[in-house]
Amino acid sequence: MSGRAASLSRRLPRHLAPAALVLLVVSFGLFLAVEILPGDPASQALGMNAEPERTARLRAELGLDRPPAERYLDWLGGLLTGDFGISALTRQPVGPVIAEHAGRSLVLAAGALAIVVCVAVPAGILAGSRPGTAGDRATSLGALALLSVPEFVLATLLITVFAHGLGWFPPVSLVSGGSGALAEPAKLVLPTVTLAAVAGSFTARLVRAAVAEAAGSPHVEAARLAGIREPAVLARHLLPSVRAPIAQALALAIPYLAGGALVVETAFGYPGLAALVAEAAANRDAVLLGGAGMLLAAVAVTGFWLAELAGRPQWSG
Repeated sequence: MSGRAASLSRRLPRHLAPAALVLLVVSFGLFLAVEILPGDPASQALGMNAEPERTARLRAELGLDRPPAERYLDWLGGLLTGDFGISALTRQPVGPVIAEHAGRSLVLAAGALAIVVCVAVPAGILAGSRPGTAGDRATSLGALALLSVPEFVLATLLITVFAHGLGWFPPVSLVSGGSGALAEPAKLVLPTVTLAAVAGSFTARLVRAAVAEAAGSPHVEAARLAGIREPAVLARHLLPSVRAPIAQALALAIPYLAGGALVVETAFGYPGLAALVAEAAANRDAVLLGGAGMLLAAVAVTGFWLAELAGRPQWSG
């Protein structure tokens, strides 16, 4: 192992500690929120008119009669070992359900991130490389407009125009039973574009700001004054100095994708992880809500952690 790699490996646990602490706080907050939700998981599973003896028996079977602190520690330990628990409604392990929905969300997020990388990042680079031009103003205005439109409004507009108006794509993204998310690609287009617009507008603005700042640096100006053609200036002098900010912008797109997925998946009826969280909250399924919510929180925290890591000189240099 090289000296640089060894140094990075020694620093990694120190950088991971804050992210782990945030996840611990989130786990406690999520458990507390589930605890104070109206309704009891056992009563929700059996119905409000169930006999008290049956409700008490189910509560004991699910461990709901134990002190909250003990249940929290057991639940947290289960999460750390990959055991997400048993649903009070279905009496089945929630791990496979979460994994199935997470896989669908991963397909949607991967497509959206590909659009961000291929469209938003180049748009931000081109706009920032020539700040103040018409192209820069148009890109900045377009990104700001998309960023200002709520996800559900954008989803409604896309459904109205491209589904009901033009009939190009289906208005909902329900996946047929037993089929994977990629079995019907046309159903993924509108939710993927909506999700990409949410993260892409934010990413383009960050990239544009970083590139515009670097475009005014002395070495870039010197390259232009030396008569070097603009593509060469961009590739050899400008882009190498903004690798870290671009990496940060892409990492920050991950929490945007996780947060926007809740609205987008609900709007299109897409059975992903965020939709599962909404369904679990509506059904008061505490175990399912806690496991799916923690996975979403872990994705968001990972994105922020990667962005913070990319901004450190010892990692980006």
